[in-house]
Amino acid sequence: MAPQKLFYISIFLLVCTSKAINPEAEALLRWKSTLIGANSLSSWSIANSMCSWLGITCDSAGYVTKLQLTNKGLNGTLHAFYSAALQNLTVLELYNNNLVGVIPANISLLLNLTILDLSNNNPVGTIPYQLSNLPNIIELYLGSNHLTNSDSAKFRPMSTLEVLQLYDNNLNGTFPQFILNRTSVKMAILDLSGNAFSGSIPENLSDMVPNLERLDLSSNMFSRVIPQSLGNLTDLSAMELNSNLLSGSLPLSFSRMNKMDFFEAGSNNLSGNIPLEFFSNWTELFYFNISHNIFSGNIPQEISMWKSLEYLSLSSNRFNGTIPKELGSQLFVVDLSNNYLTGLLQLAFETDSRASSTSLSVCKGIF
Repeated sequence: MAPQKLFYISIFLLVCTSKAINPEAEALLRWKSTLIGANSLSSWSIANSMCSWLGITCDSAGYVTKLQLTNKGLNGTLHAFYSAALQNLTVLELYNNNLVGVIPANISLLLNLTILDLSNNNPVGTIPYQLSNLPNIIELYLGSNHLTNSDSAKFRPMSTLEVLQLYDNNLNGTFPQFILNRTSVKMAILDLSGNAFSGSIPENLSDMVPNLERLDLSSNMFSRVIPQSLGNLTDLSAMELNSNLLSGSLPLSFSRMNKMDFFEAGSNNLSGNIPLEFFSNWTELFYFNISHNIFSGNIPQEISMWKSLEYLSLSSNRFNGTIPKELGSQLFVVDLSNNYLTGLLQLAFETDSRASSTSLSVCKGIF
């Protein structure tokens, strides 16, 4: 074959290759090459269109906008993930894999990210404060990892953030200061559970996150009384304060939270009575657990006003008197054990076949 013809064929192959492997595909394949046993990514090949690869979503122009690889058995790190070619990426979801090492700070250079989910992996080290530089971030999921505190003073305001989940890590110290910088007004879900945070729940939390709908501070070491000001979170539908060192009574101001449907404050040092105002205002409540505290007095008859209630645990307190006859008619799970109560209880499972065997075992003979 003539040398000139070979030259043109070589040029043609180079042009075809450059069209087939665009910068985004090249960056993703480079990251794939660092993973161990990435069998689930078999479609990631230059033989296939990049937009057809597993977990990839492209826009109309063919740019990668979403990478969603949850529960795909990925093993490796994120060290080689970042590329300037991925600037159109808005969603990065790598939930429930086995990603290790530190979270690279250069993830913060993906400036169009709105959702970042690295939860249920095995990264270590500090949470990169550079993530607070993401200008469009709406949902940040870093739960169930092995992350430690970073310098909160370096965190910038995250005014776009609506969901922050940092549950089950190795975080400690007082309540994270970067949440209290009056820039989290859009935040609807805050989950700090399963860490070692301590000290008081901030008095000004309701001012900093006024639109909060779900708050989970469970399984920490928060102490002292629950601030009355939390009652200003009137959009809150779920609050989990269980397994802390909280003391004092349940704030009367909580009765203003008329959207509450899930409340848990078990395993603390709380005392006093259940405020009667809760019963008339928490009309949507289906789950209520204040077990393992030192509450006392009678169980109010007004508890029957919780028409949607299905789960009730008042166990291991100091309640006394007669069990209200109205109590059990709608309940599927109830635990009144280890109190000073007398009387009988007509339970939902006695007349409703929907009650599970678990409910039966929990409900039987526990007064």
